[in-house]
Amino acid sequence: ARVRRRSCAKTKDEMASCAMVPRTAFHRNVAKRVRVGRSGSRGRVQPARALSDANLVVSGATAAMLFVGRFAFLPFQRKSIEKAGRPRQNDQDYYEAGDVRSAEAFSVMKTNDPVGFNLVDVLAWGALGHALGYAALAVSSFQAAGL
Repeated sequence: ARVRRRSCAKTKDEMASCAMVPRTAFHRNVAKRVRVGRSGSRGRVQPARALSDANLVVSGATAAMLFVGRFAFLPFQRKSIEKAGRPRQNDQDYYEAGDVRSAEAFSVMKTNDPVGFNLVDVLAWGALGHALGYAALAVSSFQAAGL
């Protein structure tokens, strides 16, 4: 286990009595406090908030992208796939030509959504929403820093 030194006094006699404190997984992974700012070797400790600005930005961007994906792009994407049709070789689709592994996995695509917004769509549009949210946070951070 990694060990960190507790803050000790500056004199030589008091430094000898400083104990080494083990740094456990509990100390590394607890996210109840975050350090902000630096003043010497110690920072001011501020309690973490559940609904911080960063959480709201990323959640809002994710919700917006899920909404756009479900109500704007899904009908367009489904029409494009239907228009293109299934891939074919020698005027047969792959399953009819003998490739039994080319059958669609209906268990993954199964959904109760009326238009068919499935797990793959949720993961894809959610990932895009997260990327958009983090990009917005990065841009605002750059602007606040004057870059």
